[in-house]
Amino acid sequence: MEVAFHSAPGLSKSLQAVGFEMDVAQLSRGRLEGTFRLGGSLQLPVFSIQTNQDLLLQGNRRPGVMPLSLNTTEQLPVVRGKEIQPCSLHGFHAGLSDAFVQLPAGAHIQVALVSQTRFEQLATATGDHQTLEVIHRANSASLHPQRFEEISALIQAQLMGGGQEDLVEVAVLEALSPHQLQGSVSGELGVGAGLMKDLVAWGFKNTGQAITLNDLSATIFASRSSIVHHCRQSFGTGPMALLKQIRLSQVHHALSSPEVQETIGGSTVHEIACHYGFHSRNHFARDYRNQFGESPSATLQRASAPGMSVQSVSVAQSPQMAMALR
Repeated sequence: MEVAFHSAPGLSKSLQAVGFEMDVAQLSRGRLEGTFRLGGSLQLPVFSIQTNQDLLLQGNRRPGVMPLSLNTTEQLPVVRGKEIQPCSLHGFHAGLSDAFVQLPAGAHIQVALVSQTRFEQLATATGDHQTLEVIHRANSASLHPQRFEEISALIQAQLMGGGQEDLVEVAVLEALSPHQLQGSVSGELGVGAGLMKDLVAWGFKNTGQAITLNDLSATIFASRSSIVHHCRQSFGTGPMALLKQIRLSQVHHALSSPEVQETIGGSTVHEIACHYGFHSRNHFARDYRNQFGESPSATLQRASAPGMSVQSVSVAQSPQMAMALR
């Protein structure tokens, strides 16, 4: 199954359908053209994400599942505040329940959702206890290029048609053996990444609220200078601009989705903008156009045009997604 998404929360909805409670915001400017693909089997669901814009993802991973993620382009994601290395497998730390990822424009990630219990049982049965130690202390591993290509090909085959479940798990088990690794990185958040994760989480939970830097400093218990420094270092922009980008992403999705409009009780540009904390029409229209390359009214009109509305994905509409959730 393949779903195109043209707003960051649109990707969030697709991820939700496979058990990931993830908030997503668009960081770079321009029209978002992304693709979410889902395939695999009940035993080993897999999905991929392609995006032409920088995206920020933050939230909770699916319980009981080890996401085996790899990036197939030169545009390297930043995972938990650290840019991953080429030919890396990441996201698999068995002790983590949350996710904090930046996907750069042009990124293409493939993710296999392996049962943690099944993987640990396989490692125990083969006597590979050192690999068990790796998945409990690291979240990213640099693989030999040949191993990386092998796993990528197996996941791609699983994405297209399934039937490679055991081969994927065995290949990953062998690749994560300490004597095979080129290096590994723990999933521990540094001070700056932890602060940014708190900032982003606050932004997603309070999308209807504008805030001053002084109030933000008191809210997340960090100095103004520290917030500004780490935000510019991580995202290339200031904290107020980052929070505005998160709110603009929510507005963009609402303007594109009659379903969301019904939920928030607003159907005009002004009503939707006010719901997300934008009360100055002129400033909002300018910021929106700068971010998405069109006026908010153009987004709303396109979503309202016959045959042009953005269709959301529901588990009921997609048996394959329902299968992946079991």
